[in-house]
Amino acid sequence: MKKILLSISKPLLAVLLLTIPIGTMTGCSSTPKLPPYKLIFNSVSGVNDSAPLKIHVILLKSNEEFMSADFFSLQNKAQDTLGDKLVNEDRFFIRPSQHTHCLVEKNLPEANYIGIIAEYRQLDGKKWRISFPVPIPEKPSFYEFWRSSPDELNVCVKATNNGLSLIKECHLSCVAGAEKNNE
Repeated sequence: MKKILLSISKPLLAVLLLTIPIGTMTGCSSTPKLPPYKLIFNSVSGVNDSAPLKIHVILLKSNEEFMSADFFSLQNKAQDTLGDKLVNEDRFFIRPSQHTHCLVEKNLPEANYIGIIAEYRQLDGKKWRISFPVPIPEKPSFYEFWRSSPDELNVCVKATNNGLSLIKECHLSCVAGAEKNNE
C-alpha cells in the first residue's frame, strides 16, 4: 500500500484529490431536465350542445388567483386578473366531431400549476375550471439505477356536459396531426 501512494507524484495526487470532490458535488447539484407533458383532452358526444368548445390552458406560478377569479375575468382579461402568476396561455377549440385533442407543452420551471377553462354555452352548474399541479416525473429509487425518467408525462382531461374533470387512468393516445405548442 505504501509503495502505491509513494509512486504517485504530489501534483497528480493534488489533482485527484480536488477533482473527485468537485465532480461529485457537480453531479449532485445539477438539475434534471424536465420532460414535456402532453395534455390529452377527451370529449363526449354532444358536449356543449354540439357547438365547438373553446379551451384555455393557463400555466401558473400559483393557482389561488385563478381559482378565486370569475369566469369572465379569466376569459377576457386573464393577464390583468392573474398578473405575474400567469406564465403562459394557450387556446384551442374542440369541435363536436373531435373526441380527442392533444397539446404538448414544454415543462417550464417557473410553472407550478396548470389551469384549464372551458367556455361552455351554458355555465349553469358546470365545472368550467380545473387546476392541478404540473406533472413531475417520479424519480427512481437509488437502487433502480437502470430505470430512467419518462420522456413525456401524460395528463388526461375529460369534457362532458357536466364540466371538466381529470381522468386518473389515462389510456388515451393522441392521433396523428396532434397540435404541438411551446417547442
